[in-house]
Amino acid sequence: MLKGGAVAISSIAARLVVSADGFGMTVARSHGVLAAHRRGIVTSTSVLGNAADVEQVARNLREAPGLGVGVLLTLVDGMPVTRPETVPSLVGTDGRFRARPQDVLLTWAKATLRLDDIEREFDAQVARLRDLGLAIDHLSTRAHLGFLPVVAHAVENVARKHGIAGLRMTVEKPTVAWAAELPRGLATAALGALAWFTRRELGPRRHGPQTWGHFESGRLDEIRILEILGRMGPGIHEIICQPDLDPALPIAPPRSEVSALMSARVREAITRRNIELCRWSDLF
Repeated sequence: MLKGGAVAISSIAARLVVSADGFGMTVARSHGVLAAHRRGIVTSTSVLGNAADVEQVARNLREAPGLGVGVLLTLVDGMPVTRPETVPSLVGTDGRFRARPQDVLLTWAKATLRLDDIEREFDAQVARLRDLGLAIDHLSTRAHLGFLPVVAHAVENVARKHGIAGLRMTVEKPTVAWAAELPRGLATAALGALAWFTRRELGPRRHGPQTWGHFESGRLDEIRILEILGRMGPGIHEIICQPDLDPALPIAPPRSEVSALMSARVREAITRRNIELCRWSDLF
């Protein structure tokens, strides 16, 4: 339950943020996030920093006041929020962000990715959403580029400027399922290791919940969510999800991630284990 609910804080076994990334990325993602919040367990979402129709994004989120809102800061795909000429190390000759995360990594490897450019762009992405009246309670990065030290420091500087306490990085414990999909498992492990290293270099705003669901993000099912809930110990946890739902569909498909997030069995397990559902703003 959200802070202030019927379960006393002293009886809480764990605190859980269910984070749906990429609000505003597509119509299906925004629709899925709202459905999984209103009828399921999603408590928080991150808005794509350079979302095109940002006014519509803000209108949609105002209709869900209980949903925590963060910014999915991006250096990949689309146009920057600032003028391209003010962030030259982030854009190509066409004035657009680089198309793939690998391209950003290459720029970083060449030592041409500039901290001041990143900070200027991230500040603009946060300010644009705050100017529309959205209360931002956490920051994360698209394609997990926040594990790069220069990006992580820019995120922390922007968080400090705007008084945002929650900084999200993926640190997930391995499971047997990783061996069945070794490339994806190794990628998840690498992200966790890099995030752990980078987090050590950050200042007081670093944030370290136990992360779950990144490996299966976009395809979480009821069984996996129940397994995650069963393995949670005391402390702060986060389940990462990417719920897409076609607005033309009358109900969520039975085996979809949205359906799993709405599961009655999942809700019953949360209540039975005294897990407190919360937003990042409830934690700081």
